[in-house]
Amino acid sequence: MTRVAGRWMGVLNCFLPVYLQRMPLVVDDTPVGQVESVKDLLTRFPHFRDSAADLCSRPVRTLSTEGVLYVNQREYAVTGPSDADVQYLGSEDATTCHIAVLRHTGCGVTCVAHFDGAGTREGIRGMMGYVGELSQSCTEGRLELHLVGGFCDDRCISEQLTLELIEEFNRVKEDIHLQTACVSELNDVEKGKVHWPVIYGVAVDVRSGEIFPAKFTDKGPDMALRHARNYTGKQEMLNIYDPKKRQLMIGPFHYARFHDADRWLEQPDHIILKYLSTSPMVEPPDFVDNTRAALNYLLEHPHPGETVFPRGRGKVYVRNTAGQWELQAQDS
Repeated sequence: MTRVAGRWMGVLNCFLPVYLQRMPLVVDDTPVGQVESVKDLLTRFPHFRDSAADLCSRPVRTLSTEGVLYVNQREYAVTGPSDADVQYLGSEDATTCHIAVLRHTGCGVTCVAHFDGAGTREGIRGMMGYVGELSQSCTEGRLELHLVGGFCDDRCISEQLTLELIEEFNRVKEDIHLQTACVSELNDVEKGKVHWPVIYGVAVDVRSGEIFPAKFTDKGPDMALRHARNYTGKQEMLNIYDPKKRQLMIGPFHYARFHDADRWLEQPDHIILKYLSTSPMVEPPDFVDNTRAALNYLLEHPHPGETVFPRGRGKVYVRNTAGQWELQAQDS
Protein backbone atom coordinates (compact mmCIF):
# COMPACT_ATOMS: atom_id res chain seq x y z
CA MET A 1 0.00 0.00 0.00
CA THR A 2 1.17 3.52 -0.72
CA ARG A 3 2.25 5.36 2.42
CA VAL A 4 -0.16 8.19 3.26
CA ALA A 5 -0.19 11.09 5.69
CA GLY A 6 -2.95 13.24 7.15
CA ARG A 7 -6.69 12.96 6.65
CA TRP A 8 -9.08 14.78 4.35
CA MET A 9 -11.94 16.01 6.51
CA GLY A 10 -14.33 17.60 4.01
CA VAL A 11 -18.04 16.80 4.13
CA LEU A 12 -20.04 15.37 1.24
CA ASN A 13 -23.21 17.20 2.13
CA CYS A 14 -25.41 15.26 -0.27
CA PHE A 15 -24.83 12.10 1.77
CA LEU A 16 -25.34 13.59 5.24
CA PRO A 17 -28.80 11.99 5.74
CA VAL A 18 -27.10 8.57 5.93
CA TYR A 19 -25.30 9.71 9.07
CA LEU A 20 -28.08 11.40 11.01
CA GLN A 21 -28.22 8.67 13.62
CA ARG A 22 -26.11 5.78 14.83
CA MET A 23 -27.40 2.32 14.02
CA PRO A 24 -25.59 -0.97 14.27
CA LEU A 25 -23.54 -3.01 11.93
CA VAL A 26 -24.95 -6.45 12.61
CA VAL A 27 -23.87 -10.08 12.41
CA ASP A 28 -26.77 -12.54 12.35
CA ASP A 29 -28.99 -9.73 13.71
CA THR A 30 -26.61 -9.17 16.64
CA PRO A 31 -25.16 -5.64 16.82
CA VAL A 32 -21.40 -5.59 16.40
CA GLY A 33 -21.04 -2.50 18.57
CA GLN A 34 -17.61 -1.30 19.64
CA VAL A 35 -14.74 -3.61 18.70
CA GLU A 36 -11.40 -3.27 20.47
CA SER A 37 -9.40 -5.70 18.32
CA VAL A 38 -9.76 -8.40 15.71
CA LYS A 39 -9.44 -10.94 18.52
CA ASP A 40 -12.37 -9.24 20.22
CA LEU A 41 -14.41 -9.59 17.02
CA LEU A 42 -13.50 -13.28 16.81
CA THR A 43 -14.37 -13.92 20.44
CA ARG A 44 -17.89 -12.70 19.79
CA PHE A 45 -18.27 -14.04 16.24
CA PRO A 46 -15.93 -17.04 15.92
CA HIS A 47 -17.49 -18.20 12.64
CA PHE A 48 -15.54 -15.45 10.84
CA ARG A 49 -12.41 -17.58 11.25
CA ASP A 50 -13.93 -20.44 9.23
CA SER A 51 -15.45 -18.20 6.55
CA ALA A 52 -12.14 -16.34 6.13
CA ALA A 53 -10.26 -19.64 5.85
CA ASP A 54 -12.73 -20.77 3.20
CA LEU A 55 -12.23 -17.61 1.14
CA CYS A 56 -8.44 -17.84 1.50
CA SER A 57 -8.52 -21.43 0.24
CA ARG A 58 -10.27 -20.58 -3.00
CA PRO A 59 -8.18 -20.40 -6.19
CA VAL A 60 -7.24 -16.97 -7.49
CA ARG A 61 -9.07 -16.17 -10.70
CA THR A 62 -7.41 -14.03 -13.35
CA LEU A 63 -9.63 -11.39 -14.93
CA SER A 64 -8.69 -9.49 -18.06
CA THR A 65 -10.62 -6.70 -19.78
CA GLU A 66 -14.04 -7.89 -20.85
CA GLY A 67 -16.77 -7.03 -18.38
CA VAL A 68 -14.28 -5.88 -15.71
CA LEU A 69 -14.17 -2.56 -13.88
CA TYR A 70 -11.03 -2.22 -11.77
CA VAL A 71 -11.07 -0.05 -8.64
CA ASN A 72 -7.76 1.45 -7.55
CA GLN A 73 -6.60 2.56 -4.08
CA ARG A 74 -8.80 5.40 -2.71
CA GLU A 75 -11.51 4.73 -5.29
CA TYR A 76 -14.95 3.13 -5.30
CA ALA A 77 -17.44 2.15 -7.98
CA VAL A 78 -21.10 1.12 -7.95
CA THR A 79 -23.21 -0.68 -10.52
CA GLY A 80 -25.96 -3.28 -10.84
CA PRO A 81 -26.84 -6.48 -12.72
CA SER A 82 -28.45 -4.59 -15.61
CA ASP A 83 -25.12 -3.01 -16.58
CA ALA A 84 -24.21 -4.64 -19.91
CA ASP A 85 -20.63 -3.33 -19.74
CA VAL A 86 -19.63 -4.42 -16.25
CA GLN A 87 -20.06 -7.91 -14.83
CA TYR A 88 -17.12 -7.87 -12.41
CA LEU A 89 -16.05 -5.19 -9.95
CA GLY A 90 -12.74 -5.74 -8.20
CA SER A 91 -9.47 -4.47 -6.83
CA GLU A 92 -6.07 -5.81 -5.79
CA ASP A 93 -2.60 -4.79 -4.52
CA ALA A 94 -4.03 -4.60 -0.98
CA THR A 95 -1.42 -5.30 1.68
CA THR A 96 -2.41 -3.17 4.67
CA CYS A 97 -5.29 -1.76 2.57
CA HIS A 98 -8.78 -3.24 2.78
CA ILE A 99 -11.25 -3.93 -0.01
CA ALA A 100 -14.94 -3.55 0.85
CA VAL A 101 -17.78 -5.12 -1.11
CA LEU A 102 -21.23 -3.75 -0.30
CA ARG A 103 -24.20 -5.41 -2.01
CA HIS A 104 -27.97 -5.06 -1.86
CA THR A 105 -29.33 -8.60 -2.03
CA GLY A 106 -32.73 -7.53 -3.35
CA CYS A 107 -31.67 -5.77 -6.55
CA GLY A 108 -27.99 -6.68 -6.80
CA VAL A 109 -26.63 -3.12 -6.67
CA THR A 110 -22.98 -3.60 -5.72
CA CYS A 111 -20.12 -1.37 -4.66
CA VAL A 112 -16.39 -2.13 -4.39
CA ALA A 113 -14.13 0.28 -2.51
CA HIS A 114 -10.38 0.20 -1.84
CA PHE A 115 -9.60 1.82 1.53
CA ASP A 116 -6.15 2.82 2.77
CA GLY A 117 -7.13 4.90 5.82
CA ALA A 118 -7.48 8.23 3.98
CA GLY A 119 -10.97 9.67 3.68
CA THR A 120 -12.58 6.60 5.21
CA ARG A 121 -15.65 8.29 6.66
CA GLU A 122 -16.37 10.35 3.56
CA GLY A 123 -15.77 7.33 1.34
CA ILE A 124 -18.31 5.28 3.25
CA ARG A 125 -20.79 8.13 3.08
CA GLY A 126 -20.31 8.30 -0.66
CA MET A 127 -20.70 4.59 -1.33
CA MET A 128 -23.69 4.30 1.00
CA GLY A 129 -25.37 7.26 -0.65
CA TYR A 130 -24.89 5.94 -4.17
CA VAL A 131 -25.90 2.36 -3.33
CA GLY A 132 -28.96 3.81 -1.61
CA GLU A 133 -29.83 5.91 -4.64
CA LEU A 134 -29.60 2.99 -7.05
CA SER A 135 -31.50 0.57 -4.79
CA GLN A 136 -34.22 2.90 -3.50
CA SER A 137 -36.92 1.12 -5.50
CA CYS A 138 -36.09 -2.26 -3.92
CA THR A 139 -38.73 -3.47 -1.50
CA GLU A 140 -36.97 -6.70 -0.51
CA GLY A 141 -33.43 -7.69 0.42
CA ARG A 142 -30.78 -6.22 2.68
CA LEU A 143 -27.32 -4.63 2.58
CA GLU A 144 -24.46 -7.10 3.04
CA LEU A 145 -20.84 -6.15 3.65
CA HIS A 146 -17.67 -8.11 2.95
CA LEU A 147 -14.28 -6.87 4.16
CA VAL A 148 -11.05 -8.37 2.81
CA GLY A 149 -7.48 -7.24 3.32
CA GLY A 150 -4.64 -6.55 5.69
CA PHE A 151 -2.35 -8.97 7.50
CA CYS A 152 -0.23 -9.11 10.68
CA ASP A 153 2.07 -6.23 9.76
CA ASP A 154 4.71 -5.02 12.22
CA ARG A 155 3.08 -1.64 12.85
CA CYS A 156 -0.48 -2.97 13.14
CA ILE A 157 -1.64 -0.65 10.35
CA SER A 158 -3.93 -3.39 9.05
CA GLU A 159 -5.73 -3.90 12.33
CA GLN A 160 -6.12 -0.16 12.84
CA LEU A 161 -7.84 0.07 9.46
CA THR A 162 -10.02 -2.96 10.20
CA LEU A 163 -11.25 -1.31 13.40
CA GLU A 164 -11.73 2.06 11.70
CA LEU A 165 -13.88 0.51 8.98
CA ILE A 166 -16.02 -1.37 11.51
CA GLU A 167 -16.45 1.83 13.53
CA GLU A 168 -17.45 3.90 10.52
CA PHE A 169 -19.82 1.34 9.03
CA ASN A 170 -21.30 1.09 12.51
CA ARG A 171 -22.33 4.75 12.28
CA VAL A 172 -24.61 4.52 9.27
CA LYS A 173 -28.38 4.76 9.47
CA GLU A 174 -29.22 1.58 7.56
CA ASP A 175 -28.62 -1.87 9.00
CA ILE A 176 -25.65 -3.51 7.30
CA HIS A 177 -25.09 -7.24 7.67
CA LEU A 178 -21.40 -8.07 7.99
CA GLN A 179 -21.00 -11.34 6.11
CA THR A 180 -17.25 -11.62 5.61
CA ALA A 181 -14.33 -10.37 7.70
CA CYS A 182 -11.25 -11.83 6.02
CA VAL A 183 -9.06 -9.14 7.55
CA SER A 184 -5.76 -8.65 9.34
CA GLU A 185 -4.82 -11.89 11.18
CA LEU A 186 -7.55 -13.77 9.28
CA ASN A 187 -5.81 -12.95 5.99
CA ASP A 188 -2.29 -13.75 7.17
CA VAL A 189 0.28 -16.42 6.41
CA GLU A 190 3.84 -16.68 7.72
CA LYS A 191 6.60 -17.52 5.25
CA GLY A 192 10.17 -17.67 6.50
CA LYS A 193 9.34 -15.64 9.62
CA VAL A 194 7.73 -12.92 7.49
CA HIS A 195 3.99 -12.30 7.61
CA TRP A 196 2.23 -11.97 4.24
CA PRO A 197 -1.36 -11.32 3.12
CA VAL A 198 -3.02 -14.43 1.73
CA ILE A 199 -5.41 -12.50 -0.50
CA TYR A 200 -4.19 -9.38 -2.30
CA GLY A 201 -7.23 -8.86 -4.50
CA VAL A 202 -10.91 -9.77 -4.79
CA ALA A 203 -13.67 -9.42 -7.33
CA VAL A 204 -17.43 -9.73 -7.19
CA ASP A 205 -19.72 -10.97 -9.93
CA VAL A 206 -22.34 -8.24 -9.92
CA ARG A 207 -24.96 -10.53 -11.43
CA SER A 208 -24.59 -13.50 -9.09
CA GLY A 209 -23.02 -11.88 -6.02
CA GLU A 210 -20.14 -14.38 -5.95
CA ILE A 211 -16.97 -13.03 -4.31
CA PHE A 212 -13.60 -14.62 -5.05
CA PRO A 213 -9.83 -13.94 -4.86
CA ALA A 214 -8.72 -12.27 -8.06
CA LYS A 215 -5.90 -10.70 -9.97
CA PHE A 216 -6.22 -8.42 -12.97
CA THR A 217 -4.24 -8.31 -16.19
CA ASP A 218 -5.86 -5.02 -17.25
CA LYS A 219 -6.56 -2.36 -14.63
CA GLY A 220 -7.96 0.18 -17.02
CA PRO A 221 -6.80 3.58 -18.24
CA ASP A 222 -4.74 6.31 -16.58
CA MET A 223 -3.20 4.13 -13.89
CA ALA A 224 -0.15 6.39 -13.51
CA LEU A 225 -2.47 9.35 -12.89
CA ARG A 226 -4.65 7.33 -10.52
CA HIS A 227 -1.59 6.22 -8.53
CA ALA A 228 -0.09 9.71 -8.60
CA ARG A 229 -2.88 11.36 -6.61
CA ASN A 230 -2.11 9.05 -3.68
CA TYR A 231 1.34 10.63 -3.24
CA THR A 232 0.22 14.25 -3.13
CA GLY A 233 -1.97 14.72 -0.08
CA LYS A 234 -5.29 14.02 -1.79
CA GLN A 235 -7.21 12.25 0.93
CA GLU A 236 -10.67 11.75 -0.56
CA MET A 237 -12.14 8.59 -2.03
CA LEU A 238 -13.23 9.01 -5.65
CA ASN A 239 -16.31 7.52 -7.28
CA ILE A 240 -15.01 6.49 -10.71
CA TYR A 241 -18.11 5.14 -12.45
CA ASP A 242 -21.50 6.34 -13.64
CA PRO A 243 -23.62 3.20 -14.15
CA LYS A 244 -26.47 5.15 -15.74
CA LYS A 245 -24.24 6.47 -18.53
CA ARG A 246 -21.88 3.47 -18.28
CA GLN A 247 -18.89 5.81 -18.12
CA LEU A 248 -15.57 5.45 -16.33
CA MET A 249 -14.67 8.87 -14.95
CA ILE A 250 -11.21 10.01 -13.85
CA GLY A 251 -11.21 13.43 -12.19
CA PRO A 252 -11.13 16.29 -12.35
CA PHE A 253 -9.01 16.76 -9.27
CA HIS A 254 -6.10 18.90 -8.20
CA TYR A 255 -2.99 17.59 -6.55
CA ALA A 256 -0.15 19.33 -4.77
CA ARG A 257 3.42 19.14 -5.92
CA PHE A 258 5.32 16.07 -4.74
CA HIS A 259 8.59 17.54 -3.54
CA ASP A 260 11.81 15.96 -4.78
CA ALA A 261 10.06 13.54 -7.12
CA ASP A 262 13.10 13.72 -9.40
CA ARG A 263 15.40 12.73 -6.53
CA TRP A 264 13.13 9.85 -5.55
CA LEU A 265 13.35 8.55 -9.10
CA GLU A 266 17.12 8.38 -8.75
CA GLN A 267 16.87 6.07 -5.74
CA PRO A 268 17.30 2.28 -5.99
CA ASP A 269 14.26 0.05 -5.70
CA HIS A 270 14.85 -0.94 -2.07
CA ILE A 271 14.83 2.70 -0.95
CA ILE A 272 11.55 3.36 -2.72
CA LEU A 273 10.08 0.27 -1.09
CA LYS A 274 11.38 1.18 2.35
CA TYR A 275 10.11 4.75 2.44
CA LEU A 276 7.10 4.85 0.10
CA SER A 277 5.32 1.68 1.21
CA THR A 278 3.53 0.71 4.41
CA SER A 279 4.59 -2.93 3.87
CA PRO A 280 7.90 -3.05 1.97
CA MET A 281 8.56 -6.74 2.58
CA VAL A 282 5.35 -7.97 0.94
CA GLU A 283 4.42 -5.55 -1.82
CA PRO A 284 3.38 -6.97 -5.22
CA PRO A 285 6.20 -7.23 -7.76
CA ASP A 286 5.03 -4.18 -9.74
CA PHE A 287 4.91 -1.79 -6.77
CA VAL A 288 8.19 -0.03 -7.60
CA ASP A 289 7.37 0.20 -11.30
CA ASN A 290 3.97 1.70 -10.48
CA THR A 291 5.58 4.15 -8.06
CA ARG A 292 8.14 5.27 -10.61
CA ALA A 293 5.39 5.72 -13.22
CA ALA A 294 3.39 7.85 -10.76
CA LEU A 295 6.39 10.01 -9.86
CA ASN A 296 7.21 10.53 -13.53
CA TYR A 297 3.60 11.54 -14.12
CA LEU A 298 3.83 14.13 -11.34
CA LEU A 299 6.96 15.59 -12.91
CA GLU A 300 5.40 15.71 -16.37
CA HIS A 301 2.12 17.20 -15.13
CA PRO A 302 2.83 19.50 -12.15
CA HIS A 303 -0.33 21.53 -12.92
CA PRO A 304 -3.10 19.01 -13.71
CA GLY A 305 -5.71 21.72 -14.16
CA GLU A 306 -3.83 22.85 -17.25
CA THR A 307 -2.48 19.65 -18.81
CA VAL A 308 -4.66 16.80 -17.51
CA PHE A 309 -8.06 18.37 -16.83
CA PRO A 310 -8.30 21.45 -19.06
CA ARG A 311 -11.34 23.64 -18.45
CA GLY A 312 -11.97 21.65 -15.27
CA ARG A 313 -13.22 18.59 -17.15
CA GLY A 314 -12.46 15.04 -16.11
CA LYS A 315 -11.41 12.24 -18.43
CA VAL A 316 -14.41 10.14 -19.49
CA TYR A 317 -14.18 6.64 -20.98
CA VAL A 318 -16.79 4.33 -22.46
CA ARG A 319 -16.52 0.76 -23.71
CA ASN A 320 -15.90 0.42 -27.41
CA THR A 321 -17.04 -2.51 -29.55
CA ALA A 322 -13.84 -4.39 -28.66
CA GLY A 323 -14.61 -4.09 -24.94
CA GLN A 324 -11.79 -1.62 -24.26
CA TRP A 325 -12.17 1.65 -22.37
CA GLU A 326 -12.03 4.43 -24.99
CA LEU A 327 -11.46 8.10 -24.13
CA GLN A 328 -14.29 10.35 -25.20
CA ALA A 329 -13.55 13.57 -27.01
CA GLN A 330 -14.43 16.67 -25.00
CA ASP A 331 -16.45 19.41 -26.60
CA SER A 332 -14.50 22.65 -26.95
